[in-house]
Amino acid sequence: MKRTLTLLMIIAMLLSVTPVFTEDAVYRTLYSGEVSSLNYLTTTTASEFAVAANVIDTLVEYDYLGQIQPSLAESWEVSEDGLVWTFKLRQGAKWIDGNAEVVAEVTAHDFVTAAQYILNAQNASATANILYSVVDGAEAYFLGTATPEEGKEPAPKMEWDTVGIKALDDYTIEYTLINPVPYFLSMTTYVCFMPAYGPFLAEKGEEFGLATGNDTLLYNGAYYISEFKPQESRIYTKNPINWDKDKVYVEQIEMKYNKEAASISADLYRKGEIDSATIDNLLAQEWLSNPETADLIRPVRHIGQYSYFYALNFNPQFDEIYEPENWKIAVNNENFRKAIFHAFDRVKVATVAEPDNPESILHYSIVPPGFVDYNGQDYAKMGDLAAWSELGKDAFNEELAKEYATKAKEELEAAGVTFPIKMLTVYHPNIQTWAEMVQVLEQQMEGLLGNDFIDIIVEAGPSQSFLSEVRRSGKYAFLDCNWGADYADPETYTDPFMPVTDTNAGMKYNFPDFTTDVDENGNNKFQVYWGLVEEAKAITNDIEARFLAFAKAEAYLIEHAFVMPFGYSYNAGGYTASRLDPFTCQYSPFGISTDRYKGMRLLDEPMSTDQFFDAQDKWEQERAALAN
Repeated sequence: MKRTLTLLMIIAMLLSVTPVFTEDAVYRTLYSGEVSSLNYLTTTTASEFAVAANVIDTLVEYDYLGQIQPSLAESWEVSEDGLVWTFKLRQGAKWIDGNAEVVAEVTAHDFVTAAQYILNAQNASATANILYSVVDGAEAYFLGTATPEEGKEPAPKMEWDTVGIKALDDYTIEYTLINPVPYFLSMTTYVCFMPAYGPFLAEKGEEFGLATGNDTLLYNGAYYISEFKPQESRIYTKNPINWDKDKVYVEQIEMKYNKEAASISADLYRKGEIDSATIDNLLAQEWLSNPETADLIRPVRHIGQYSYFYALNFNPQFDEIYEPENWKIAVNNENFRKAIFHAFDRVKVATVAEPDNPESILHYSIVPPGFVDYNGQDYAKMGDLAAWSELGKDAFNEELAKEYATKAKEELEAAGVTFPIKMLTVYHPNIQTWAEMVQVLEQQMEGLLGNDFIDIIVEAGPSQSFLSEVRRSGKYAFLDCNWGADYADPETYTDPFMPVTDTNAGMKYNFPDFTTDVDENGNNKFQVYWGLVEEAKAITNDIEARFLAFAKAEAYLIEHAFVMPFGYSYNAGGYTASRLDPFTCQYSPFGISTDRYKGMRLLDEPMSTDQFFDAQDKWEQERAALAN
């Protein structure tokens, strides 16, 4: 009898830590922001990336431990000089339509077709620069398709055979690079390396990828969009003929649109009507203190894909009521920027998102800690960047902030600036945490610097197309921005700061290149920064030197207070409610892998906090074992 009881106790313990998965699972959730496009060849918004990630397969992908695995490519090789990458495609992968009917086989020509589309400047692809930054001949081809500015000569038109992307046969695709790119394989998991079926693309023309229904795309991924009704519903259904369908465990994802999703999802989750919910910190504390709800939520799993930073706008396009010309003079004064920088109490603002441990979601570099390393040394702690990472929360310094504010006021009054300086900051109305954070920022910063020095104006932006209507349009003075890595190299985090060119007009994210601020030698400070970036880009055969050069550039941008690193997502700390097992998703701190439902398992019961940490420990042990 004693032996039987012991055995039962062991079984009970195993059951308590072993997740039980739902078979033939359907995952139900709400969303409050509709996508404006399904065209994965042109888009660059996170929500639209997530669509593409689930319906279009890439050459390679990541598993749940972050190891590269074959996907549409069965194998690949790189030349000795590192310039030519050759991928052998699996045979039998298919394109299907929104009714799951087979349309064609996926071939190497589909990768060429997609690249030609992206590198045609008339299609205004937001990710073209990633492709032409590494592929031989791609930028010259792109420029030859661009409409020149008035008064300028057009660039020479180039033939496609000058571009280093070639289908050697139906199942072999070859990329020839400008320089060796050691992280190139990680780049191929991104949207600009996705394929597209040529005849369908030609048939649809400008209607390709319109967000009007599920018939404007073809699908070759783990799922296809079986229903798409804008601002009503979106349903992903398992692709029955996907080459890897046995690793797709959630049969269907049912997404219902509701602009009040953030406020109503928790109640619907408790009732069992949906399988995930937004949990703010007040609600989290309430649920954790109630035995009936404590095990319904768990900590958010942070993968570190997006880095958040506050940006100052040097090209204000907001209304006259907010005094853009006054702001323009002020923001070009480094003492003013440094007053803002040192008056920013990141810990206090982060407490809104993570009241228990706000420092856990903060970091003090643009490239987040743990993103890449050289011989075990974290990039964020290399070279000139190390000092800023180590300064940490001490970047908030009341004495320094007031010192810089005094200097700035004297200089700016002489330049004709009127005080208080209006500083417009805008938030997304569907993100309650964001709204609360900027309100804390307003009170905290005005309280320190004085409302006779600065007037922080907090306003809600549009609920739809926030990125294009606010950030890209320059309709802000001070904005919480983010950037997600596209590949495994620090260069990816310089993209939001690149200067306006003929090739990226209309696709800008931030505007430091509009500064008129110069150093003691008369050099424009942004041009100094971008010169450092270009020097780093040119280093392709020495990873340590490359990382040190990028660290020097990033430190310069922070030192001169063009941006103020903040940390991770609003949801990086705190709790969430979801029946998805967070440790079954594809793992990668860059690209779109973590947006994929492929491989994820739906739990019979939500994961509790204790189960979360047990699962996290197990996952970390498995990751560590790979290095041994």
